[in-house]
Amino acid sequence: MNLRHLKIFEAIAEAGSIRAAARVAGLTQPAMTYAMRELEQSVGAQLLVRSAQGVSLTVIGEALLQRARLLANEVRRAEDEIAQLRDGAGGLLRVAFSSFAVERLLPDALQDFRRKWPGVALELQELSGADVKGLWSRGDFDFAILGELEPDAGDGVHRETLLEFPLAVVAGAKHPLARVRSMAKLHEAMWVVPWYGVELLRRHFAAAGLPPPRDIVICHSWQLGITLVKKSGALTLAAASLFRHAVAARGLVALQVADRLPQVRVSLLMRDPAALTPAARAFSQSLKAVADGVAAGGR
Repeated sequence: MNLRHLKIFEAIAEAGSIRAAARVAGLTQPAMTYAMRELEQSVGAQLLVRSAQGVSLTVIGEALLQRARLLANEVRRAEDEIAQLRDGAGGLLRVAFSSFAVERLLPDALQDFRRKWPGVALELQELSGADVKGLWSRGDFDFAILGELEPDAGDGVHRETLLEFPLAVVAGAKHPLARVRSMAKLHEAMWVVPWYGVELLRRHFAAAGLPPPRDIVICHSWQLGITLVKKSGALTLAAASLFRHAVAARGLVALQVADRLPQVRVSLLMRDPAALTPAARAFSQSLKAVADGVAAGGR
């Protein structure tokens, strides 16, 4: 087994057929087939099931694919770290984030990071907490900044809390329920919420002896969710700090409900802090510095 074998195997698994993978990789189909035969011989087990529709993975193939993806990402990071230590530049830093990180942390942290590491390619991808398992199983991202209600202490992910803040019920400024003071009176409204909102609403209304609202839309995009709140009469759950910023809060109102809503924490998640590349370490330090300033009331 070698890296070439694993790259070819990953390409076939993602393409769904040897022919399609060969076309993408610029190799001949016989060369791909021969490499897979060598890999299966070295593993001592069948990895692919061939059919007229393409290929599917065996159980052993699925396990090896997960390891192959992790290994490919670690090889990339090793190359990046060498380039950054040698040249002070180079490589790719991939960071996942949720909407909570955008409002308070990312803009200032990004400026600070870019001043120090202008030669590192940076890829930012918005995710929700529901994507975390896939995020770490593939090893695609160096770290993530996500909003969480109840971090899973048993998921094997290293966490550092950056910020904590309360949630608010948010509606369009002219919403007919904008003056309501009780969550129970919002039961029949349409809700557009991030991934954690469904469970939060279920718990909250259950405590009041009510079933969950029937009209819930799960929305992973902050921008789309706010657009729906403004234009479709939906309600949402958002950081109360949103209303410190006049531009972001324009056309919105925070309902003054008497019910106590939970705190959300913005966490920095990573597989292993000691394995971060120099650039990843620098960006995480920029994020922590901005979070310290926000927590101290400096922003």
